[in-house]
Amino acid sequence: MASFTSGKVHVVGGGLAGAALATRMAEDGAEVVLYDEGEPFESRWTRGMQTAPENHKTAEPEIFYDPEGLVADYFAGFPEIPKKLIRPAHCVIGLKRGRRKPAVISLDHGIARALVARRLGFVARAYTALGLSRQRFASEESRVDNVLSSGDFDSDEQANQPGTYHRDALAVLAETLFSIPAHRCSRALLARVLVPKISALFSKSHEPVFSAIDPIILNDIALPTLRERFVAAGGTVMARTKLGDIDSTSEFATDLLFNDDIQVVLKPGDAVVLALHPRPLCDAVPDIGIPPAPARRQTVAFEMRRPFAEPSCLLVSDDLVRAIYCHRRHVQVSLNSSFHMPTDGTTDQIVARVWQRCLWLCNQYLNVDLKARSRNADGIDHPKFSFIDAEAPFPEFTPGHAALRDRLRLPWKNLFLCGESFPIGYAPGPAAIFASVKQVRHQLQHYLRG
Repeated sequence: MASFTSGKVHVVGGGLAGAALATRMAEDGAEVVLYDEGEPFESRWTRGMQTAPENHKTAEPEIFYDPEGLVADYFAGFPEIPKKLIRPAHCVIGLKRGRRKPAVISLDHGIARALVARRLGFVARAYTALGLSRQRFASEESRVDNVLSSGDFDSDEQANQPGTYHRDALAVLAETLFSIPAHRCSRALLARVLVPKISALFSKSHEPVFSAIDPIILNDIALPTLRERFVAAGGTVMARTKLGDIDSTSEFATDLLFNDDIQVVLKPGDAVVLALHPRPLCDAVPDIGIPPAPARRQTVAFEMRRPFAEPSCLLVSDDLVRAIYCHRRHVQVSLNSSFHMPTDGTTDQIVARVWQRCLWLCNQYLNVDLKARSRNADGIDHPKFSFIDAEAPFPEFTPGHAALRDRLRLPWKNLFLCGESFPIGYAPGPAAIFASVKQVRHQLQHYLRG
């Protein structure tokens, strides 16, 4: 148990980041109060794959990229949470370039290693490795080439361009890792995720770098366990308290103003942690200067008759489908960010088109026959589905945001930020959440010891 000389920790935001940090800090011996405009310790964590409002078992969260195993490491500290909450996952990227043979790249041992390994010869591999590493230091205004194919076949001129598979891979990964169109993604930001260290390109690690989380265990076991541990450690839960404003002096935040005229006066030595989505964060701290663009996610989840033995993911260069996630009894399809569902009542026709595309893609790249696993209703060309159109929990940042995060200076000494938006070198997502929790926990321990 740590020995702290300062006051309370006020954590605003009870999503996964805030709940995970608050639980750890309470067990460290700090006095922690957790505020949330809804109910803390309720899962709002998916990556554009928001679970259906009426039934969280309908749609599954996606498989995610976590080469350091940060998510599994956090939950490993709670023996009462089943280990199968986080499972290794198989991931493939499929690229189609005109009439050339499709490139199928397995990403189990790392994205950068896969891109390097597919080049023939030592010289080509060394050139690719050098190019990936140099991109880490590129200008933030340098964007990933947007060369996604517009259909099943490109012109012969496009198909014969040298290195198009490699450029397509970067564009697809920009879409799937950052959930934004490739042409808006910074080369340097993507490279920092692809190549954490140059040695990683040549390491012989055989640990899978993609994982899958079971949302049923997360919602029904993991988060209630965190709540019980938080309360048992002396933590205080303040539900239905929406942050409105923060009063301050030039150096310190002094008061937290919530709805219903609730005012929390901060004592000297108290710390404030904002674990908020960037939009409410910018409302609470207007001078923070990280304006995210609104991002929406369109997802179609098809119900399967037979479950998948192991979770798998297909990232694909396609004008309609961005990624396919096979997990438990559902195939969850993330639509391309440039595609928009019609509002004229033809949704069923689009869904049928999506399903036919998934059948071909999974057969081509994963060797999976979805027809054998599906149960189509009479007279319908696709299985039962759920269409989800919701604001993404992970924000779409404006160009150059990575550079801004490098220069970010918080306005007050007792203010800390926690969540997927802030760790440098991580794509917005689950790994970034727990990297941030780990980082802020150490900062708070240092601050509270005075």
